[in-house]
Amino acid sequence: MTESLYSMEECERVARLASLRYVKDTMPGITRQKQGDEFIYFQDGKPLSDENVLARIKKLAIPPAYQDVWICPYENGHIQATGRDKNNRKQYRYHPLWFKVRNQQKFTTMIEFGQSLPLIKRHINRELNKPAQLNRAQVICAIIYLLYHFNVRVGNTVYARQNKSYGLTTLRKKHLSLKRNKAILNFRGKNAKLWNIILSDKRILKILKKCEEISGYELFKYVDENNSLTVVTSQEVNFYLKNITNYPFTAKDFRTWIACRETLCRLIRCNHGEEAADPFNDTIKQVSKLMGHTPAICQKNYIHPDIILSWKADSLRDWADKNRDKIARLTDDKILLLWLKSNKKRTK
Repeated sequence: MTESLYSMEECERVARLASLRYVKDTMPGITRQKQGDEFIYFQDGKPLSDENVLARIKKLAIPPAYQDVWICPYENGHIQATGRDKNNRKQYRYHPLWFKVRNQQKFTTMIEFGQSLPLIKRHINRELNKPAQLNRAQVICAIIYLLYHFNVRVGNTVYARQNKSYGLTTLRKKHLSLKRNKAILNFRGKNAKLWNIILSDKRILKILKKCEEISGYELFKYVDENNSLTVVTSQEVNFYLKNITNYPFTAKDFRTWIACRETLCRLIRCNHGEEAADPFNDTIKQVSKLMGHTPAICQKNYIHPDIILSWKADSLRDWADKNRDKIARLTDDKILLLWLKSNKKRTK
C-alpha cells in the first residue's frame, strides 16, 4: 500500500479511462475486527461470508498492523483499500488496472507535451524577463524553469512533513545559499537523493533574493491580490501549466519527458564502433541516477516502453541512421519529439 499523492481530478480521470468505479473511503465499505490471529470482516454491520469477496480481500494483503482499515465493497473500485500504518500515515491500495492505465497515460500525451514546450518556454522567459517581483506568475515561472532545467521534483507536503524530503514547492530558506553571482539549493529529496543545484541565471537569482527577504521559513512564496503572503503549492504549478497550454499537463510530465529524452539521445549516440559492454544498461543506470531512482523503477515508470522495445529490436539505431542529417540540426527536445511522431506513425 502506498500514500496517495494523486489529486482527486487525476484519480477520477484515470478511473474513467480504466472503466473502473471512482470511489472514496468516506463511502460505506467493509471493515475488519481482529479475533485471535484472524480478522472478521463486516459489511453493513453484519459478518461477511461471501467467499469471492473474502478471497479478493485476502489478495489485497493488507498488513495486520494497519488501523482504521476501509475496504471497497466493489471489485471494480479504483481504490480497493485504505488504512493507517504505525506512524498514522494513511496508505492506499489501488486497483491494478488503475495503476496500469495511469502509467500508460504518462506516455500517450508526450507528443502534445513536446509540442507545447516552446510555448511554455516563451511564457516563462517573458515573465522572468520582467523586473523581479513577488507576484504569483513570476514565482511559479521560476519554479517551472527549475523543473525543466534541473529535473527536480515539484514537491509534496506529505513527504516534506513525514519524511523530511523536499521538492521545489516545499523548499525552505535553510536550503538556499546566496552568493555574489550564484545561488545554491542544497536539500534532501525523495529516495534520499541529495540535490546540490548551482544557479547563475540573474533573473532567478533576483527572484530567490526577494523570496528570502520576506517572512516565513518557506522559500517560494508570492504576494497575492489581498497583499497576503501565499506559499506556492504543486497544485498551483499544475493549474498554471494548464492555463498556459490549455492541456492538463502537470509537473510530473517534465520528469517523464526528461527521462525519455535523456534515454533516447544517449542510446542513439552510442558509438557504433566502440560500444560499451552493455550500452542499454549503462544508459539506464545513468538516467536513473539523474532521476534519483533505481534502474528498475526508472525503466518501468519513466521511460517510454517503445524506446526500450525499439532498442532491443535494433530499430532505434536504424531510425537514427535514417534521420542522421536531420538529428544533427535538432535540439535534444526536438529529437525526442521527432522520434515520438515517427513511432506513432509506425505503431498505428
